[in-house]
Amino acid sequence: MLRIVPIISLLFGIGVSIGKSQITNTIDLFNPSGANGFSYTGGQIGKVWTNWFGTAFQSVAWDSSMDANSNVNSGSLKITASFNSSPNNQFEVYDGTSGINPPVNGVLYTNFQCDVRFQTGSATGLFGGQQCFGFLQFGVATASFGQDYFPTAVNIPASNTNWVHVNIPISVTSDLNLYQINDVLIHIYGPNYNPALSGTTTFWVDNIQFTGPTPVNQCAVDWNTTYQRIDGFGGSSAWSSSSTMTPAVAQVYFSTNNNFRYTNTVGVVSTNNGAGFSLLRNHIYYANDTSASSVPSTTETGFMQAAQGYGARVWSTPWTPAAGFKATNDIYDSGIATGGGLNGGNYLGSGHNITNINYASQLANYVVSMKSAGINLYALSIQNEPDADVTSYEACQWTAAQIHDFVTNLYSALAAKGVGSTKIIVPEDENWRTNLFVSAMSDPAVAPDVGIVACHDYNNTPPNDIPVPFPTFANPNAATWETETAILSGPDDTSITNAIYWATRIHLFMTVAQANAWHFWWLVPGTSQNLLDINSTPTKRLYAIGQFSRFVRPNYNRIAANNGGFVQVSAYKDTNSLNYAIVAINSTGTNLTQSFILTNFPSASVVTPWITSSNLSLVPLASVVVTNGVLSYTLPAMSIVTFAGTATNVAPVLTPIPDQTVNPGATVTVANVASDVFAPPQTLTFSTVKTPVNGTLNTASGVYSWRPPVSSANTTNKVMIAVLNNGTPALSATNTFNIIVNPITQPVIAAAASSGKTFNFVVNGVQGPDYTILTSTNLTTWQSLFTTNSPVLPWSFVYTNSNGSPDLFFRVELGP
Repeated sequence: MLRIVPIISLLFGIGVSIGKSQITNTIDLFNPSGANGFSYTGGQIGKVWTNWFGTAFQSVAWDSSMDANSNVNSGSLKITASFNSSPNNQFEVYDGTSGINPPVNGVLYTNFQCDVRFQTGSATGLFGGQQCFGFLQFGVATASFGQDYFPTAVNIPASNTNWVHVNIPISVTSDLNLYQINDVLIHIYGPNYNPALSGTTTFWVDNIQFTGPTPVNQCAVDWNTTYQRIDGFGGSSAWSSSSTMTPAVAQVYFSTNNNFRYTNTVGVVSTNNGAGFSLLRNHIYYANDTSASSVPSTTETGFMQAAQGYGARVWSTPWTPAAGFKATNDIYDSGIATGGGLNGGNYLGSGHNITNINYASQLANYVVSMKSAGINLYALSIQNEPDADVTSYEACQWTAAQIHDFVTNLYSALAAKGVGSTKIIVPEDENWRTNLFVSAMSDPAVAPDVGIVACHDYNNTPPNDIPVPFPTFANPNAATWETETAILSGPDDTSITNAIYWATRIHLFMTVAQANAWHFWWLVPGTSQNLLDINSTPTKRLYAIGQFSRFVRPNYNRIAANNGGFVQVSAYKDTNSLNYAIVAINSTGTNLTQSFILTNFPSASVVTPWITSSNLSLVPLASVVVTNGVLSYTLPAMSIVTFAGTATNVAPVLTPIPDQTVNPGATVTVANVASDVFAPPQTLTFSTVKTPVNGTLNTASGVYSWRPPVSSANTTNKVMIAVLNNGTPALSATNTFNIIVNPITQPVIAAAASSGKTFNFVVNGVQGPDYTILTSTNLTTWQSLFTTNSPVLPWSFVYTNSNGSPDLFFRVELGP
């Protein structure tokens, strides 16, 4: 049965109330009417609240005579237990059998609250120097069916048999298990005391609820806070043929064309906009033998070529190797079992044995054959669902060790055949949160050969439906992909409710799991639960995916989008342009006015909203003006809206340079500092617009230097430095400042003295110029003796007259 994830609809569901300062999601008030359709006056509380584990438990009951608010028309949950030695030392009661409907969106709530009361004479233990009624904990079930208790336990003194209000802070930021709350746990752990609890306990619980601040539908979108790269969105065409996967179908899935006509298999014509899928996963047929030269094949070449023609990346997955590569020597394909039985069998490869060598060679041959057909495979998976023990279709089971060993064999085979750029995908097992990749991705000798770590998402029902991030790999550059998911049973649901469900799944994978790519299962039309229905008509869920895939293109990055309200928002920007997209999902039954604060954006002036709702399917609406960095829009009830925009390039900003004063001959150096709003910054190039002769500029760093000549003394010289970014259009900024050269100061020769053939004197003057000593015997012809560059003054000059000339004159000349 389809289960919608109603993360946003809590505000409008039963049990949710809003005050001036907070919202309250009431789980159970223990009123006579009960919960989830079970009547408490009818004795059905055990259908809602029941023992999960712990043999200390005795019973649950609805007690109409005990209510925390003294409400004669209500009651409470009465729990009895009997503690003694292990294993009768704990118990847990929870409402997970029927669950919380709808689940609680833990993002919106900051506190868990309830009221508890213990009966006089209940079992006690020593805590903090006083006797207390048990170590009482509250929490939620985890994805792996474990227990996640809230951070504060309750120890009520034995002297207090009145109602006690419990208020425990919770935080989804520090605990992802709280992202979606499907149940509440009530636990007493006896051994926490020394000695442990012993005896009978009776206590009551009432008014179970979650509270939080009243949300504001205001989302801060920060251009500069960047998360994972996006590789794309797509699905699988496995086992299809050209008769079903026609060019018209390819246009629906992969194009970004607008207003094209499409005819389904019963002749109904519709006008559509392409969903813009950017990834296609196809099926590899196994080779007929185990020879290293054999080539696996596919029936989907035409569709792969069509998808690639629209710009999609194409990648392939084998469902089984040849029978001889498997322990049971069998394959199940098209209803015909060979080699005995329907079991898919176990792979035989290990280390560098002949099975691994030959099968790796076959897969590399397949990549080469696709290249010959004009298809450049982006990636190649090792095995579809290597953990699946199935008997109804071709399959093969692999261990984590076998995946580890095969990676290096396949990497070498691809490189040897000249297709080493094809990325290797592991392990593609059935469920998110796998461990089959751990062996390969923990080995520094193997992990670098893996390009993508991928899993399917068939554990998408509570409490397993919040996809957490994968752990850190030995190869941090490996991407994380979700590569297959669908609802495989039940009636086909082509409604907007179903579309909201799938949009929410994508949102969770982008924002919580931080996946780089997301794939639906089957693109093949003609059956229910696919993206084209049994008549090959596009479904609402196709358009819901298109709200992401058409606008969030490969090499976009997710950026921060922190919303305080009920709308799920994610945002993305292109790394190679100023394009961006903001996807907002309103899964409530009410129109919501949502504002987006665009922080650190280049100039953003106009966006185009595209919408999928109950009556519109991936349709653009009138453009919306962004005013002072704020986008405000009313999101229709039960809708997905993508705001597609292109930011306007913004000129870099130069820090002003004050006028500079310098002596003639002294070098002045100025650092032009430019800032750019982009993260990462655009490429900035500096140039001179106006400069004195011989001024120099480093075009990369913006450092400008000039050594004014003596001839420029007592002048003012204008300098203009520009910086240009590489945006579209390229924009620049200019710094203008003056370099004022001081008047020249005549040098002075003093303290002249001679001794024998040696003559010396002291030169004094302004700091900065070069000082050249010239000599002459006739005051007409002068000869340079010595030049010193910007000496420290005063400066002593010593001259030895080796010729003993009776008449010798000196003078000082400034330069340059």
